[in-house]
Amino acid sequence: MIHRKKILLWILSLISILAFIIYLSIAFHYRTHFYSGSYINNINYSGKTVKEVEADIENEISKYQITIQGRNGVHDTIHAADIDYHYVSDGQVQALKDQQNPLFWPFSFFTKKHLDMQIACKYDEKSLLDSIANLLFFLDDVVKEPKNAEILYGENGYYIKPEDWGTTLDIHKVQSAITEAIKESKSTMSLEGTHCYIDPTTLSSDEAVQTALETLLKYTSSTITYDFGDRSEVLDRSILHDWVTLDENFNVTLNQQKAIDYVNYLGYYYTTFSSTRDFIRQDGKTIKVRGGDYGWIINRSKEAEELYQLIQNGESVTREPVYSQTAVSRNKNDIGSTYVEVNLKKQHLWLFVDGKQILDSNIVTGNISKDYGTPTGIYAITYKEHDATLVGQDYSSPVRYWMPFNKNIGFHDAPWRKEFGKKIYKTRGSHGCVNMPPKKAAKLYDNIQKGTPIVIY
Repeated sequence: MIHRKKILLWILSLISILAFIIYLSIAFHYRTHFYSGSYINNINYSGKTVKEVEADIENEISKYQITIQGRNGVHDTIHAADIDYHYVSDGQVQALKDQQNPLFWPFSFFTKKHLDMQIACKYDEKSLLDSIANLLFFLDDVVKEPKNAEILYGENGYYIKPEDWGTTLDIHKVQSAITEAIKESKSTMSLEGTHCYIDPTTLSSDEAVQTALETLLKYTSSTITYDFGDRSEVLDRSILHDWVTLDENFNVTLNQQKAIDYVNYLGYYYTTFSSTRDFIRQDGKTIKVRGGDYGWIINRSKEAEELYQLIQNGESVTREPVYSQTAVSRNKNDIGSTYVEVNLKKQHLWLFVDGKQILDSNIVTGNISKDYGTPTGIYAITYKEHDATLVGQDYSSPVRYWMPFNKNIGFHDAPWRKEFGKKIYKTRGSHGCVNMPPKKAAKLYDNIQKGTPIVIY
């Protein structure tokens, strides 16, 4: 019985010694190897030596590549070999290994040990710069210059042509962004996300652009229709777009001189004051009548001011210009159908009312032998007065019907004359007035008004 106990004791001692030897042997193993369940940067390095771990890291680093993403789906890649990208052993793996106590190796089977380290890498800076310079993004057929938003004028008026972002890169920003991404061991990076592109400086959404467009549209939205009776002039955006300017800072200017020039144009074509007119005589013959003070005069300065204000306000109106003098008709034939026709050669006049002749009369006009000849041209009745006295340097003549049309020259009755017409005016004519028989003068007086045109030829 005692003998058996000794044998059992011996066996247990032997087992303990063997177990201790095994324990020490494994502990010795973990002096140079990582515990089971050891992870470095989430990679399982169980049972590996420092050199093996570093070799694995070196192998992984040699596979490193970074994909650079650009606009329009263009991308390119830089590989580790392109830039001599490699792992640099700096003792971190050894330091991590030294953190474990080899005597506590049995506990490693029941837990996982997650270790972290910053892997030290190096690359050749010149090779990196060369690789960046040779990326697809810098090829001539890929690079597209950015373009600013513009305001243009087209068939339908002003509009914004949007900016073109282009694909031009700032090489210095690219170098900095890629270098930083490689230092952080990133596998991808975006040139857009790192703001490496040279972008337009003016965008269609900019407040200055939007405000300028609104102003341009307002100025060119006006439609000003000028009413000239049987004619008209329309001022709209087809003309107005030349009146506005847009500077590089999107300031809009409406050119006031353009308004002045336009009104001058209207004045040139539609002011009839003292103009030469085609006139159809009572016998149907068309003649040219020059001179006189009859006709329309556009008040150019006042009209230019009002026109400029209308356009600034973006208004659309039909209007007549501001006149400083008017006539009876705004049609091309501004004499109208009610007028007095005076033929100096025939010494005769006719009165037409609404196109119908209601009076004709022999007359005596200015004495041409004394240079008192009645002036030709077209005039208008200034006023009419009953019972007036005509006074001159050598005369004072009371008349019943006084109808001036050219300062102190006018129609009036001449009861002192016994005859009218013929050649009397050549030597015994008036001081310039048109003398009429009293009854004829009375009828003329009753059928004309202030402003009635007088055509003298």
